Amino acid sequence: MSRAKALGLWTAVALVVGNMVGSGAYLVPSALGRYGPISMVGWTLTAAGAICLALVFGRLGRIMPAEGGPYAYTRAAFGDLPAFLVAWGYWVSVWVGNAAIATAFVAYLTPFVPSLDAAPIAQATVALGAVWLLTAVNAWGLREAALLQLVTTVLKVLPLLALATLGLVAVDAADFRPFNVSGGSGLSAVTATAALTLWGLLGLESVTIPADEVENPRRTIPLATVLGTAATAAIYVLSTAAVLGVVAPGELAGTSAPYAEAATRLWGPWTGRLVAAGDAIA
Repeated sequence: MSRAKALGLWTAVALVVGNMVGSGAYLVPSALGRYGPISMVGWTLTAAGAICLALVFGRLGRIMPAEGGPYAYTRAAFGDLPAFLVAWGYWVSVWVGNAAIATAFVAYLTPFVPSLDAAPIAQATVALGAVWLLTAVNAWGLREAALLQLVTTVLKVLPLLALATLGLVAVDAADFRPFNVSGGSGLSAVTATAALTLWGLLGLESVTIPADEVENPRRTIPLATVLGTAATAAIYVLSTAAVLGVVAPGELAGTSAPYAEAATRLWGPWTGRLVAAGDAIA
């Protein structure tokens, strides 16, 4: 009797979305502030490119649903050494990124626990505690990790979804003028913003890694990869448009919590705190 796989379609989609919507993505609008609404063109181009990559990974996942994702595909096409270099680079990027993510998590908690701001030892303890807690969940089992991923994905995407829908409705078209505030040409602004937004869409390959634990992988991996990437891209583009319509570009460039600032202006301080909680979860 075959054992049940840990990742169904929706948990696989949550894995893709959850790995794409991270702490850095919540800060992208601040980086786009010096370019203004023209950055939406850059976002759209990056989103289209990410969906093309998702289609490539989806196709590879259908042809060869092997555990390891990019490592397995590289090994089958080019041999052991290139595959090792891909796996090594991927692993290094993950553990280096964990240190930054844990530090950012503590920073996002300070509005809720102000005493952390002046207590370096407490900050280090909370950061290490977060790393070990999630390590324990992953060691417990992939099914439990997938469930946690599903819950946290919903919690951190909801604030962005609210801005992408209700927030965008409250924006006036006049708020998007002038369209380009960078002082440079439209082409240079679009290229710069496309580069800035690319890192907000990293992680689209996530569900190809644990392929052995995916139900019906030849169907689920392509579907989850494309659905997760398309949904994340749409939420990013629309929610960033709402932020750009609410917060002036000059102010946006100086804020460390652009989504929380936009929510505060739209609906009051309590919603800003809710969005800040989404930042911490991300």
